Amino acid sequence: MPSLSFDPAAQFYDATRGYPDDVVLKIAQSIDVAALGTPQTAYLEVGVGTGRIALPLASLGRTYTGADISEKMLAQLEAKLQAAGWQQRAASPWGSLPDEQPADPASDFAVRRFQKTPASLRLIVSDIKQLPFHDHSFDAVVAVHIFHLVDGWEQALQEVMRVLRPGGRLLQCWDTYEADAITEIINAKWRGFIQELGGDTRRPGVSTRAIKHWLLEHGFQTEDELTLGWPQQVVPRKVIDMIAQRYWSNSWQISDDIFTPSIERLRSWALEYFGPNIDVAQTQERRFFISTTIF
Repeated sequence: MPSLSFDPAAQFYDATRGYPDDVVLKIAQSIDVAALGTPQTAYLEVGVGTGRIALPLASLGRTYTGADISEKMLAQLEAKLQAAGWQQRAASPWGSLPDEQPADPASDFAVRRFQKTPASLRLIVSDIKQLPFHDHSFDAVVAVHIFHLVDGWEQALQEVMRVLRPGGRLLQCWDTYEADAITEIINAKWRGFIQELGGDTRRPGVSTRAIKHWLLEHGFQTEDELTLGWPQQVVPRKVIDMIAQRYWSNSWQISDDIFTPSIERLRSWALEYFGPNIDVAQTQERRFFISTTIF
């Protein structure tokens, strides 16, 4: 199973995965604290996407680099940078900065450089399994919901370790809900229907837990921290509609002959399970975690 590009989700990613403005600022500040961030800290985010983490974190006055395989996701981030007053710097070829590994003549890395003094943000289209940077180039690598999408995640982790400086930090971040949250109940039921129909919702990579186990086997301890939690209003029918519209990456590779009946079963179950409350907003808690590994 190849690594998943989020090109299909670029237009609706922020609407379905975004954070409230006050929450995203707290998230950025928490990551910066975990990284021991200063104006001199060199950040790399693998799987930077639309910049829901990168933009607020870089805006703290940081030197930030974002890598992603999805040009459409990066295009969304570029539009947000321009709207926020970031200036695109004059084009300079890849290899102009000391940490940039000279490209193979057959390659042409698409790099964009932005500045909003004192912050800078460099974007590059790149597979995180083959990062085009010299060894020991970064103080902190940020990875948010990415390794479960990567075929060859071990190679990606080794690349992260290669480009981190001694004492550098890998900050794996994720958000989740309690097991009894409406979103979790509905998604678990849908995954069960997919399995009953002979389908598979697994993605090419592995969970954060598996990543931590791999790191431990290689002699590296990780520490998890609950950064913050916040209430979120959800309507059960809207959660089901989002699954039906294939907003989530675990549905993208499921064939229609399995996916369509799974949604029919899900809707029938939900009408019985929720009854008249299927269209009533309910509150669930969303939580953001940071897992820190020092190399």
